[in-house]
Amino acid sequence: MGQFARFAGVRLLIAFVTLAVISVAVFAAMRSVPGSYADVMLPTNARPEARAALIDKYGLDDPLPAQYLKWAGNALTGDLGDSLTSGDSVVSELGSRAAVTVELALLGGLLALLVGVPLGLVGGISRSRRATGFVRVGNSVLLSLPDILVGALLVWVISTYEVPFTVGGWEPLFSDPYANLQAALPAALTISVLGMGFVMTTTRGAVAQIASEPYVQAAIARGETRGQIVRRHVLRNSSVPVLTVFAVYLGYLLGGAVIAEVLFSLDGIGRYVIDATGHRDYPVVQGAVLVAAAAFVLISMLVDLLYGVLDPRIGARSAK
Repeated sequence: MGQFARFAGVRLLIAFVTLAVISVAVFAAMRSVPGSYADVMLPTNARPEARAALIDKYGLDDPLPAQYLKWAGNALTGDLGDSLTSGDSVVSELGSRAAVTVELALLGGLLALLVGVPLGLVGGISRSRRATGFVRVGNSVLLSLPDILVGALLVWVISTYEVPFTVGGWEPLFSDPYANLQAALPAALTISVLGMGFVMTTTRGAVAQIASEPYVQAAIARGETRGQIVRRHVLRNSSVPVLTVFAVYLGYLLGGAVIAEVLFSLDGIGRYVIDATGHRDYPVVQGAVLVAAAAFVLISMLVDLLYGVLDPRIGARSAK
């Protein structure tokens, strides 16, 4: 078996163990929240018979290990159960809302890259004190702005002034691209600001380190232009740390989009889970967290595999 195959096998094993631990943690967390589904859904003066019937219907009186094993076994086959509130399949409920959350995460990640990478490059290779000072100040501002503050400010601007953006009014991207972007861009911008700062910081540090390497100094001595040095040496060699930060941030966005979904009245997974938590809808919360964790683990695993392609030494070390 080759080094890359062993490397991929190790990453798959780590992914499986990680998801197993997360599934146990979210199951235990939901059961530790005060009040059960019956407590939330039934009035305080409900008859004991009604309460007993509801608990028996959903198996809420079964031993917790038995409840977990049944849920985890079904999850392995792609069955996340049915919502206790609506009675619909959790998979179908999440699927109908996934387009909103995934688009926000991808668009937010793209905005973070479009702003963070160029400014990080400028900060890492520029000899101008004014340019590097601007990048440093901008980086500090981006890292210090809370998502909720950015979102609240954008909602106020959209509500107060005539701008080509909306709060709510989401339309599918391929159905009405213009209306979609009117609702998606301000929400994506809300959750991308912190990522801009992270990507900028990582890019600037990586570029500054690579610029001092002997092979870059040799390229300068050979008379290569700054553009040639950036394209031939800096971009590829600085991609690994930038890719790391971007992957982690993209995974965060899949779960962190809830802030934008609530502020901009978008019917995504995050907002759905908030509502389900209030109703103690165990299958919905457990299924959503497991799907988000699986997406995060998958992204991390793909990035690790890409590391092995960009730098085979990483894969060789990890496979040992």
